[in-house]
Amino acid sequence: MAIWRHMSKRWLKRLRWRKGFTLIELVVVLGIIAVLGSTTLITARGIQRRTLNNTSLALQADIRRAQQMAIIEGRRWRVQFDIDQNRYRVHPMPRPVDVYWIYLPNGVEINLLRPRAYIDYLPRGTASSGFSIYLRSGRYQQRLTATVSAGRIAVFDIERLLQ
Repeated sequence: MAIWRHMSKRWLKRLRWRKGFTLIELVVVLGIIAVLGSTTLITARGIQRRTLNNTSLALQADIRRAQQMAIIEGRRWRVQFDIDQNRYRVHPMPRPVDVYWIYLPNGVEINLLRPRAYIDYLPRGTASSGFSIYLRSGRYQQRLTATVSAGRIAVFDIERLLQ
């Protein structure tokens, strides 16, 4: 036990004389922080892109469902957007019955380049008018476009916005 006390006293004396960090210790710590920070940044950007892509695929599926239901039921179906609340819903016309709103994930915004905030599908399965929908998340945006005649929906690649 006496040896341990002697060793700890010597160790404490050494620590008292040493009052700072060496340059090598500081460089190593800064290097570790830089690696962790860059990994976090890359992961966050990847999450934004994945969220945007998944949201656009879900919206595309819901729009196609409206088109298919219009053909099957032989009546008009609508995809209605509420841009202020960042949500949409799919319902038969003339009026929705027990239809719930689908909210977009946090950080994903919807933008329509048209005055009306809805898309109607006629009983033939064609859209009442062509449309483009832009989904935006952070620095990225993705466009969904439909043609009037066939009602097909195309999802374009994710674009990086210049800021």
